[in-house]
Amino acid sequence: MKSLGIAIGRNTLSAVLWEQTLFSSRMEGACAVPCEEAYGGPKDIARLAEEVRKIAGAGGFPPAVLSLPPAWTFLRRVSLPVPDLLRAKKMHIADLEGNLPIEDEEILSDVLPSPPGETGTFFAISARRSVVEKTVADFTAAGFSPDRAITDHVSLLCAICSTRSSFSGLVYSDRNDIVALRLSGGAIASARQFPETIAANPGELESGIREILGPDAFGSPPPVILLGDLPPSLAGIVLHATPFVPPAEAENASPFAYGAALAPFYGKETGGFSLRTSAEAESERARRRFRFRAAAVAAVVAVLAASVSLGIARWSEGKKVSRIRAEIRKEFTEAVPGVKVVVQETAQIREKILSLSRQSKELGADFPEATFMLGLVSRALPEGGSISVREVSFDSGRLQIAGDAGSAQQVETFRTALVNAFGPKTNVNVQESEGSARSGNLRYTILIEKGANGRAS
Repeated sequence: MKSLGIAIGRNTLSAVLWEQTLFSSRMEGACAVPCEEAYGGPKDIARLAEEVRKIAGAGGFPPAVLSLPPAWTFLRRVSLPVPDLLRAKKMHIADLEGNLPIEDEEILSDVLPSPPGETGTFFAISARRSVVEKTVADFTAAGFSPDRAITDHVSLLCAICSTRSSFSGLVYSDRNDIVALRLSGGAIASARQFPETIAANPGELESGIREILGPDAFGSPPPVILLGDLPPSLAGIVLHATPFVPPAEAENASPFAYGAALAPFYGKETGGFSLRTSAEAESERARRRFRFRAAAVAAVVAVLAASVSLGIARWSEGKKVSRIRAEIRKEFTEAVPGVKVVVQETAQIREKILSLSRQSKELGADFPEATFMLGLVSRALPEGGSISVREVSFDSGRLQIAGDAGSAQQVETFRTALVNAFGPKTNVNVQESEGSARSGNLRYTILIEKGANGRAS
């Protein structure tokens, strides 16, 4: 999957093109253009598009993640009577209405996951709807395909998570105005941003940094990661700062564009953060439709592979042929509603997979290894056991398999076979296992993702 991260700075527009699969990740290129007007106008965006086209080559651009500057955003900490992020996303807007210096209908907002140990408290980042919609429209007119709009705070979080997972401490940056994030276990606990008017006042800047620079749980000053230069007024309170070191291939790239390009692959860390726009919402609906269809066909392919292992290759008797074909027809009809099944069931399955490949290209999604990975999963199914696969889905660099088994031993046998099939650079874990093995109804979920050596670091 390819992702294009774009950072909007006061004086510069930057972009990073990133490619990530289940087994590898790399930066394909980076570029930047100076802005003729603050935060870039249509002409500046058009020049950025020309530079990105030199990197991306012929054809359309991959989905773009826009990172909005701090000067356009508002930060609030909200306490809600719900512990889960999904309901918090739906409820928090009401808590912001009347508490921001903009009209209620202009609020475009999302929340980030709570830090470890905190329940019901979320960090909200908001922006003006008209500004975000105009920015999305300008980039769309230049040929880009905006998939979501995030902010520099989220981009910084993704950049730090790519090199230091579960980091707890202060992240300070003087790029694109001044931003300071206090992280706890890889989540944003608090944040401050300082536009030019405040940053020019050393007293206010020092007071704001002290506000979020309290001691950690052990009473010691938190470690500090530094992007850019530290003003002299902070030299006495921000001690032993460690410069941010991105991966070697992204060394010369904007850290905000780099973090924005990684945002689609850090959905768990960011909670799928996105300032909701009409373009992003439609893109998300299209991706969900595609993932559902891919998961349905994956289940059918797994059933077909299991049938092959049971003796389809030795079909010789007319009754056996009719019985197995009827079984495949039934499974295929249930998994992919609305498809008319005639005689050539296997030919229809192949045609459905080809259709999904065409849809993925039309949606701008990169799903080239779907059939390859499904083949690995199918071949790893244990023979002669009562284990089945109900669903296989792929999202944000993770492959998830769900099904039923007769015993926990069969689940472990399947997991071991998947480890051998996908190789040592992947983590294969039984994420969930429930039910009763005695009744032959043990439900399991296996998660396959890149190991520590496979992530961007």
